[in-house]
Amino acid sequence: MPKYKAAPADSHAFARARPNPMFPFLMVLTMSSTIGMRAWTTLSNHFAVETANLKGDQIGMIQSVREIPGRLTLLAVFLIRVIDEHRLSVLSILLLGFGISVTGLFPSYAGLLATTLIMSFAFHYYETTNQSLTLQYFDIKVAPWVFGKLRSLAAASNIAIGAFIYGITYFLTIGKSVSLWAASS
Repeated sequence: MPKYKAAPADSHAFARARPNPMFPFLMVLTMSSTIGMRAWTTLSNHFAVETANLKGDQIGMIQSVREIPGRLTLLAVFLIRVIDEHRLSVLSILLLGFGISVTGLFPSYAGLLATTLIMSFAFHYYETTNQSLTLQYFDIKVAPWVFGKLRSLAAASNIAIGAFIYGITYFLTIGKSVSLWAASS
């Protein structure tokens, strides 16, 4: 039985990827997408229960609707015929930010359903264009390295926004406790 050897790692991949202006572009968009999605995921469930007073079946329906745009990403092909792929990526991130930012303005089932749908379309279209742009702008030896770096950047962004939310929650809780203590005395 033949043994297969792994291909040697290309140590010059970074040197070839770094001068390409598409690399920082994709880095910024990946960080924005990841931070937005993690913040939304973390905060939306608490917001849905505590502010919008949604029940479990309604939250489940919102999570189901969130997956509909993933099935419709093939429509991005038609959008790319009208809008340049770079612009579609940026517009997707802006729409993602818009969907996340207006979520707090609609503390109802219908409002959360609508903002989740907007946010999800933006996220799925960005992920589609992200992969396409990476494969177009980097050669076959550098593209896997770029995908890996973007995924590791996304993981680091996830950790950073999680720590930020945890920290801000901790300080807001302390502030609330202190103000309640001061009001009672």
